[in-house]
Amino acid sequence: PSTKDVPCLDAYDSSVEATTNSQMVEEGRRVCELLSEKTSGQINVSVYRTIRNIRLINNSGSDLSQKFSGYHLSAGIVYPYTSASLQRSLISKSFKKADDDYLNFLADTYNRSLKEAAAEGGKMKVLFLPETVYVLMWRLQNATNGQSIYQKISPLAGKIGEKIFSENLSVYNDPLDDSLPHARAFDDEGMPCNFFPVVEKGILKNFYYDLYYAYKLNTSPTGHGFKGSIFSKPQPLLDHLCISHGDKSFSKLLQSIDHGIIIAGALGAHSGNIPNGDFSIGVSPALYVKNGKIAGNVKDVMAAGNIYETLKYVISIEDTLHPCYGGNFPSLLIDNVNVTIKK
Repeated sequence: PSTKDVPCLDAYDSSVEATTNSQMVEEGRRVCELLSEKTSGQINVSVYRTIRNIRLINNSGSDLSQKFSGYHLSAGIVYPYTSASLQRSLISKSFKKADDDYLNFLADTYNRSLKEAAAEGGKMKVLFLPETVYVLMWRLQNATNGQSIYQKISPLAGKIGEKIFSENLSVYNDPLDDSLPHARAFDDEGMPCNFFPVVEKGILKNFYYDLYYAYKLNTSPTGHGFKGSIFSKPQPLLDHLCISHGDKSFSKLLQSIDHGIIIAGALGAHSGNIPNGDFSIGVSPALYVKNGKIAGNVKDVMAAGNIYETLKYVISIEDTLHPCYGGNFPSLLIDNVNVTIKK
């Protein structure tokens, strides 16, 4: 493409250059100490910063460049005698201290779930924490990918405009949101990026393409051609995925659960027929909720289903988005999820 004009994004904060290793180590130590005062679990913290420069030149006259900054802190508290931990990340364009809300969520949720509980399986309400929502979104990304449409393996082919999920759920890709790090004005093929609705109030709106699969399908590229590395070819990718927030706090979501689990960690997210929307995951840690309160953690738990059935039963969505693997997601409260618990 011959791309001359792209949006000017504020993706770089120069103050990140003044952030020293010592400053990051001290912040990691501070987070450890504050969490240690609130709980007795093993605490793992990682902190790092990034500075990236991208320049893209092609023989059609495009000459595009962008600079990015990022600061990342992740803390987790490990459950005794396991490798499972309750985790949450903070991501910004420059150094930012972890606040009380962040620390209290980790400590309070961990402390309330520390006791091992017994629970019965079956179909129940399940609260996917933001860190595990990627399990569901991975299947949706695969089905709306131009490559899957071309290969005729997507169950959503021909369903643009149809309702596929609960009307409570809206999913979009927003690379132009420069309030977050890694915002992009153009993709790795030189196409301008844009706000891109995928699902709107449960209705399928779009498929996404890079140049290659847009050409193969005789349609227009959507600005979603990204490389995994400088050595790989671009491929269709939703690299800035978000779910529209709801209107309930995390505590309010808990109060809506009479009997159910919180999926705080997913094992084997690759299991199941991903193109078809199937998932089958080990849940670790799995937090048991009874009468609106966390009653402990449960061992040997699995959750399974198909997203085109599961996401019809989205009851409520958290009022806050959290940066995590796969995008910026809220917690999702879903009913009628099939949960198996070893007795």
